[in-house]
Amino acid sequence: MSFENIMRLWSDCSVSGVERPRLNVTIKTASYTITPSDFGKVFTTRGASAAVTFTLPAASTVNKGNWVLFVNVANYDMIVAGATNGLVTFNDAAANNVGLTVANERIGGAFISISDGTSWLTLPITQETQTIALDTSTSSSPSSSISSSPSSSISSSPSSSPSSSVSSSPS
Repeated sequence: MSFENIMRLWSDCSVSGVERPRLNVTIKTASYTITPSDFGKVFTTRGASAAVTFTLPAASTVNKGNWVLFVNVANYDMIVAGATNGLVTFNDAAANNVGLTVANERIGGAFISISDGTSWLTLPITQETQTIALDTSTSSSPSSSISSSPSSSISSSPSSSPSSSVSSSPS
């Protein structure tokens, strides 16, 4: 992570004499392509009235160590897209995009994407039980899903279609 991004993440502010980090939060209500100046930001979908897709640039040694956090605040689909096979996420080393696409399971879900210089390591951050959709095809919407909830076991059910569903629950 560059010095600039570290400073962006840990920009100290003082409230009643206590220092704490302040994050750069940006609202997007329509689809948006992430640029290098966006690294180290938190993007939300607050106020969106339709699906929002965040498109990451191709991972490279130039953006290695940089990160972007995406938080879904609106009850519409939120998708994080990368270059073809450019995302690494739960049980998929070559996803094209991930998303929160199931009605009533979208609000409060998030993804953090971190570039390792080859791919974007895109990790879901979910509340209760939320379905995370994955896509390794060339279509524009995710085709597999993962459900996660607070418990410690992970179970997987194969299906006959290219889609599959995985449930995890930390105890």
